[in-house]
Amino acid sequence: MARTGGKRNDPRTRPSARPAPVKPTLPTTEEQPSGLGKRILLIGAGLVALAVLVVIGIGLASEEASEPEREALLLPDVSVSGSSLPPHAGNDSPDTAIGLPAPEVTSSDFSGLPASIVNDGTPKMIVFLAHWCQFCQQEVPALQAWIDQNGIPAGVDLVSVATSISEIRPNYPPDAWLRREGWTPRVVVDDAANSISRAYGLNAFPYYVMVDGGGNVVRRISGGVPADLAGTFLQSLATGG
Repeated sequence: MARTGGKRNDPRTRPSARPAPVKPTLPTTEEQPSGLGKRILLIGAGLVALAVLVVIGIGLASEEASEPEREALLLPDVSVSGSSLPPHAGNDSPDTAIGLPAPEVTSSDFSGLPASIVNDGTPKMIVFLAHWCQFCQQEVPALQAWIDQNGIPAGVDLVSVATSISEIRPNYPPDAWLRREGWTPRVVVDDAANSISRAYGLNAFPYYVMVDGGGNVVRRISGGVPADLAGTFLQSLATGG
């Protein structure tokens, strides 16, 4: 019987093949960045870091500048023309201001844009508010709810005056308070001397002054007013009452 090649071809005598271990490999010289490439990467990283620092610096500078700017907006230049109204003696006393021309005012709003109260032929209900006054804090959301439901009658201007502003009193600043309440009537900001409220004879908060289309005072009320009654006053102004 012929034999073929002996033990060489006998599988029992051949060692079993083991898988070669996988070794971690390092980049070859061609894969590693060249000296020029490293310098470019370092320069790019430095520029990115510098840009981040510049952005942070600008942000900090803006924050530092925002507080003085806000204070300036809450202390506007106010001009009042015309005679001041006599101080309001209270709701139970005859009001000697009825029939007198309302003072005209130029000031600004919380954004620093011009805001005024002038005799332009439009009847007005002017409400004076102090941010620290608890009754004003009750009045604002109630009146705003009435406005949201009914709207302001056509041909009437509802103006609010932010006055008696004080950073050491509660609920400061007034712009943040009114923004939280969703207050939509336009706002005129009073100055540190409360020139507007003094000219209108304010004696308590909140304080309402109704002015007809001729610019004359028709009613003044000290203290809170139910939202429905305030709405009645607005509708009366719209119809010339």
